[in-house]
Amino acid sequence: MSRSCVLLCMAVLMTFLATPLGAAWASSHWYTFCYRARVLEVEGPNLLKVKLLGRDQVVTLRLIGVGSPRNRDRVKHLSPEIVSYIEKNRLWEESRQYVQSVLQDKIVQVWTKRGDRFDDKDRLLGYIVIPADSDDHLELNGEIIRRGLGFVTRDHIHVTFARYKQLEDEARKNRCGIWRALSSGRISTLVR
Repeated sequence: MSRSCVLLCMAVLMTFLATPLGAAWASSHWYTFCYRARVLEVEGPNLLKVKLLGRDQVVTLRLIGVGSPRNRDRVKHLSPEIVSYIEKNRLWEESRQYVQSVLQDKIVQVWTKRGDRFDDKDRLLGYIVIPADSDDHLELNGEIIRRGLGFVTRDHIHVTFARYKQLEDEARKNRCGIWRALSSGRISTLVR
């Protein structure tokens, strides 16, 4: 990678780290507000069936940066102790129910990458923003991680990786969601 490319990447990363969670990707030239949508079904904590308003089209949407507690490929970086806790306590279902309760009867905004909007399974990749009456919108992807009901995906880097990693570290420290079984002395040792 050329020196100028590395410097540009560092400048972009510093911009994202210095801005609030929502503004990091929303102000990025890589992401754009694409759709207003109504959520029809919550298939998993990071997988939704949505109807795109104005297009009369139903698509499957995968939340960018959020790993599901049930996906074997996504939990392989977690310790066996955490994976066992997730399975025994049905945390996947708890996470799915939380997402469903937050999205019930809501019209949401879908923000996607400019260009590469679909994954290899032809699912739309995006961030979900739940508009509020004030300027304090809820960015669902980060909120799932903050509550410990999912974790940061590590298979590719996204513009929110650093911020989501901070949210995951806080959830782990506070023993939220999937991190509830941790003793305070073992918190830092359970993620490989």
